[in-house]
Amino acid sequence: MNILLATSDEFAFARLQRVMDSTCVIQQSVEPIAHISSTLERDAYDILLVLSDTIDLVSIEQLKEASHRVSIPIVVFVSRDPENLAPVAIRLGITSFVVDGFEVHRVPTLIEVTLERFKLNEALRGELMKSQEELAARKVIERAKGILMQQKQSSEQEAYRTLRELAMRQSKPIKEVAETLILYSDALF
Repeated sequence: MNILLATSDEFAFARLQRVMDSTCVIQQSVEPIAHISSTLERDAYDILLVLSDTIDLVSIEQLKEASHRVSIPIVVFVSRDPENLAPVAIRLGITSFVVDGFEVHRVPTLIEVTLERFKLNEALRGELMKSQEELAARKVIERAKGILMQQKQSSEQEAYRTLRELAMRQSKPIKEVAETLILYSDALF
């Protein structure tokens, strides 16, 4: 596992290296959070750990942007959270947010939990995107069927059969044929 630890705390970095097993490679970054996405894009990391005394909303937004550019789980450890940003951080896509809890012996377990939570969130996000794409495709097909029904004075079943036959003849998905039909219909009428 390749871990990026964003902190200026050399002592915490050394302690974490001792606790993690030998299959883990830990790289320390002392650059500001604003520049962390370039490091994430340049090198392949499995997880980003951020260790800081406190964090502000701007930094959380920057982490969110970095995680959208490079899909990566992020764990933020802060000594204190005076602005109560933990809920905001989670809503913005930070996978785990730990206040006053950087106990190095607990980090391996926390990493495992974070990775699992990240996988689950990614799977749910993928299912949501797939459902949205399917719904959009259905809407396009329904619109194309409506056009065919109106132009050919046909039933819904006949219109769908026409779309399906066109798709098979052209070796194209039915959605693509429906989009083409709508495009030409809009251009002609």
